[in-house]
Amino acid sequence: MPRNENPIEKTESLGHVVKVQQVIDFIVLSDLMNGGTRYHSEMEQHITKTLGGVGVNDAYFSQRLRALAEGGHVVRQWDGDNRYNRFYRITDAGEEYFKQLLRDLPERVNLAKKVYGLFDAHLAKYSKMSLK
Repeated sequence: MPRNENPIEKTESLGHVVKVQQVIDFIVLSDLMNGGTRYHSEMEQHITKTLGGVGVNDAYFSQRLRALAEGGHVVRQWDGDNRYNRFYRITDAGEEYFKQLLRDLPERVNLAKKVYGLFDAHLAKYSKMSLK
């Protein structure tokens, strides 16, 4: 006898839901699409403002900015000798990556809303459970 006679077909993977790095990349690149350059701290504040007070861990944010620079999506420069005065500008490759995210993210955000809504309903089933 088979273990699962009626398997449920997987239509999506949780890995396909919006990733934090995509959210950060999109907000950074959208900020840089407005032209000019932005300092690390300005972009960090822009993320926090855009997400209603939800910010990004500084080390993780620095890692994402480094990855964007290594991927050729942004140019990273220093202002003077102070290593904390890093500023960034978008490249042509960054504009293409931004456009790709703009095409892909709406579908992923809708999937994330669906998944989190279903999970919220599942969580509610257990919210009155005693944890003692």
